[in-house]
Amino acid sequence: MVNLTIDGRAIQSEPGKTLLEVAKEHGIFIPYLCYHPALKPIGSCRICVVEVKPGPPRPLPACATYVAEGQEVVTESPRLRAIRQELMKLVLINHALDCPICDKGGECELQELTHALGVGQVDLEAQPTAPNIDYVSRLIERHPDRCVTCGRCVHICRDHVGAMAINFMHRGYFTELGSGLLPLDCEFCGSCVDICPVGALINKTFKYRARAWEVERAETVCPFCGGGCTYQVHTRDGQVVRVVNEDSVLLCGRGRFGFPVLTAEDRLRTPLIKENGAFREADWEEALDLAARRLKEIIEEKGPGAVYGVGSPRATNEANYLFQKFFRAGLGTNQVDNPARYHYVRALEALAEIFGWPQVEGAEAGPRPREAYASPLTLTEAAKGKGFSFVLGTIEDLPKADLALVVGMDVTPELPPLGWAINEASLKDDFKLIVANPRLTKFDRNAALSLRYAPGSERLLAAGLIKALLTAHPDWTPAIPAQGLEEFKEALKKATVKEMAKKTGVDEALLKEAAELLAQAKAPAIIFGAELLAQDKGGQNALALADLFLLVGQPEAPGSRLYPVAEKANTRGVCEVGVLPDRLPGLQPLTSELAAKIFAPQAPASQPGLTLPEVLDRLEADAEDAPQALYALGGDFLRWLPHRSRTEKVLQKLSFMVVQDAFLTDTAKLADVVLPVAVFVEQEGTFLSSDGRLGVSSRVLSPIGVKPDWQIISELGRRLGFPLKYSGPAAIFQEMAPAMPLWAGAAPRATVPAAGFAAAPAGRFVPFDLDISLPGRRPYVLIVGKSLQHSGSFTTHQPCGTLVVTPGAALELHPEDAAALNLAAGDSAKVISSYGEVTAPVALSADLPPGVVLLAEHFGEPAAHTLTLNSNLVRVSIQKA
Repeated sequence: MVNLTIDGRAIQSEPGKTLLEVAKEHGIFIPYLCYHPALKPIGSCRICVVEVKPGPPRPLPACATYVAEGQEVVTESPRLRAIRQELMKLVLINHALDCPICDKGGECELQELTHALGVGQVDLEAQPTAPNIDYVSRLIERHPDRCVTCGRCVHICRDHVGAMAINFMHRGYFTELGSGLLPLDCEFCGSCVDICPVGALINKTFKYRARAWEVERAETVCPFCGGGCTYQVHTRDGQVVRVVNEDSVLLCGRGRFGFPVLTAEDRLRTPLIKENGAFREADWEEALDLAARRLKEIIEEKGPGAVYGVGSPRATNEANYLFQKFFRAGLGTNQVDNPARYHYVRALEALAEIFGWPQVEGAEAGPRPREAYASPLTLTEAAKGKGFSFVLGTIEDLPKADLALVVGMDVTPELPPLGWAINEASLKDDFKLIVANPRLTKFDRNAALSLRYAPGSERLLAAGLIKALLTAHPDWTPAIPAQGLEEFKEALKKATVKEMAKKTGVDEALLKEAAELLAQAKAPAIIFGAELLAQDKGGQNALALADLFLLVGQPEAPGSRLYPVAEKANTRGVCEVGVLPDRLPGLQPLTSELAAKIFAPQAPASQPGLTLPEVLDRLEADAEDAPQALYALGGDFLRWLPHRSRTEKVLQKLSFMVVQDAFLTDTAKLADVVLPVAVFVEQEGTFLSSDGRLGVSSRVLSPIGVKPDWQIISELGRRLGFPLKYSGPAAIFQEMAPAMPLWAGAAPRATVPAAGFAAAPAGRFVPFDLDISLPGRRPYVLIVGKSLQHSGSFTTHQPCGTLVVTPGAALELHPEDAAALNLAAGDSAKVISSYGEVTAPVALSADLPPGVVLLAEHFGEPAAHTLTLNSNLVRVSIQKA
């Protein structure tokens, strides 16, 4: 500890902290304007100056001066007050005096500081400057005449978001915040708005809607991607007016501007029943009675296995747990699965093949937790765990890695917080980033190496890295205890590093260099996402990367982990609470003993159910054991499943279909009963983020005409003779958590598995498929990918703010390809595969290599999966529409 005095008070501090941080911790006021706890010290405003002995005769900025043994610090003196007042006058000399109409009124740091320092008037004059107000940019309004040139927005945009869209123009007195006098063309995350201490940057969706003192505040978890961001919701008169992250400030565009989905014009507010091919509105009693009666008839005629359930990554853990309980303990069948089967589950099964399914010991019942959403299971001193869960990384630990290999994903569109962690790591001198992707991403500019490979060749790339490493280090011994290395080496003898490099399109020297960086790394991390997993051999891709991590991983080093991305808010949660046909809650094996213990007094079946792809295959083949009814907790199958026309045809074979959703999606239009659900802050419950953090969704608004998922499931259960009586989601959580030892110690904002488990990962090398052929002869390879501004189809409903930036999908292609096809930006192009065709507007992108095109999957038109068969990669032809 460091000993110092501040204003005569003896204080102890941890080394490495600034004087301002220590003063704040001890309740000592030092004024500041440019400092923000989410940023590294900027030191531009100088208002936080203090007198320090021993030290130079001039005052020092407290935000950029670090504690030292024996320091004597003075924070208030006539000299300091005069300096601060003069500095404030210089800030105010040309500041626009429009506080009554400025949206920052009431929470403006400049207002507060002016009062605190007693600056009543400005007795200085200067040449007026042109305001250059930007009313044109989307979502964000800029007022340079209010700017205090603190630099906060520049630093958060450059160092944390990685967009580098805002900078200072000119110098000295004429310094101005801008983007080259052009409208903003950035990620539109809005982080610059919330970190601005004044009203120089304004959130257009909040403008004039409320003053800071008029809003009510509640904390909740973001409902969009798997990042698990916790933020504050501001409401006024029963409506959400904005959301802010009061901790790190960081939010992505869909998180900050996506909340209007609550008031979307096409929200369902009443149940629908289909009669004679058309929907009519119904009350809840009629709709639930019909759904229960038809399900009961099918069960009595065909058995419980004739009803199939699909959980939802948008529904809470409590709703999904209740859903699988409804099927297992109520209907007596394991016929459940969830949409992650087509991406994240492939990663889980691959990791389990190498590291094993998670197993824990030493979790036992403790005292009743104080928090409603905390597990009653605690960890003993002997608590230990093994299996793949203990090689999965957290976003918080990623910056501690000294190398990150990102394979086959554009990080920010899939999981923005993971991108922020990579940016944070990139600020370290000893961190190296390897980006492997068919196309250029924003992270390439920070990469030590960029590996451009042919789409679909990820596992051959991984094989090349493994082979190059083992060739250069023949006596290599993995840090993780591993079996089967010699047999694995034999399987890789089919091709040389040179042959693998040629097939992937990566330069052999770059491949070898990347392998050497992995070999030298003391804490390597491997990151991959849904875009790689959604390929028809996505599981093999995950297997290849898991083998690579088994070879080079250093699990004793913080940050050295695997980071498979769980795409949506509860993709990981829906899997871990048991919405899988062969796994019980907590990813436990499906055995009669465990099932009877979890669901006592009921005795569920121990026969695994069908996976969702198996169900579609059986329906297509008119198999005897094909389900006759489908009960879905939402999700637009037609939009996100490959081969849309086949999916639609197959779903039409069902005798009965019930869908719970907030919107009448294309899939819901095929249903017989549609039940409208509460979303976002209309419901309470928990979500599990991609990195295993438990987030709590708070019920802030009263739902109008809709019900939360868990309540609908309960009412259906009662009608089918299986009462599910709970006072609310917290009661469900307190039943669920004890059944999942893997969640011992779980609590809001904590990660699972808990750090208290003594982890001893071990693995077994498993050979993987090296065939990377992509069927067909059409000239272009289409990647069905993600858009930065959208999360599934949830954000594609007006008046969602993100639609202002990305109102629809466009076919992105290289300018050379566009020229060859006589296409220009904005033209309509017809995209044709062997399975269908769509028409889309053209967008030019030099980030894509010639011969590769990209189409986002979020929109109903153009429906990208009209073109696909069993993968997000497909060969296509393109022509002018």
